[in-house]
Amino acid sequence: MAALKFPAFLRKHELQLLVVATEDIGPGTVLDKKKRGFLPQGHLREVLDDRAPRFWAVVLRRANLTQGTIERTVALTGKSSLDEMGVEVGGGLERASSVRFAITRVSARTFGQGTGRASKLALLPLLAERRGSEPAVWRSIKGKWVVLETYHASEATLTFTAATSVDLEADVNAAGGARLRGGGKLRWTSRRSFTIAQNNSVPFAFRGFRVGTR
Repeated sequence: MAALKFPAFLRKHELQLLVVATEDIGPGTVLDKKKRGFLPQGHLREVLDDRAPRFWAVVLRRANLTQGTIERTVALTGKSSLDEMGVEVGGGLERASSVRFAITRVSARTFGQGTGRASKLALLPLLAERRGSEPAVWRSIKGKWVVLETYHASEATLTFTAATSVDLEADVNAAGGARLRGGGKLRWTSRRSFTIAQNNSVPFAFRGFRVGTR
């Protein structure tokens, strides 16, 4: 089965790319869209502060969005470091021209299911109430995005493009090494390739809705 290109994957599943992502972005996060991406603006629980903690509970599950591999290529020309999809390489990439992510497992962090839990259908009428009772609060969130689900590159192989004589593993380790933000497993499998697993802290995309728009 041919690999699905990353832009096509995002379009197919109507996901919003997080160009800059942090560990604190998850279901319920309020995001403001700027030219360079989405910026966190707090959590919706700060607006809907009468909801019980159970209402906001989240779960991590496998996202059955594709049966094959999702492929993403990131250019590295002129760069020495990498910070993408939760993978952080602090240096040592001067001799690499690009890196290809072959993502084999995507996980989703979502609200729990059942009555008394957050969902789009549950949130919309609660937000509509604030429009009438607290207009200042409504104006502060109108037009912003509410995250319903985040998506994570849980398992992938990263392969760097470089001359066959280049030992990128040695270069990267000399510059401080590679790691996964938020924890997980990273293992070099060759001088120019490593695998990642349990990379579930930093999302690469989300699905949600804009407040006050149809």
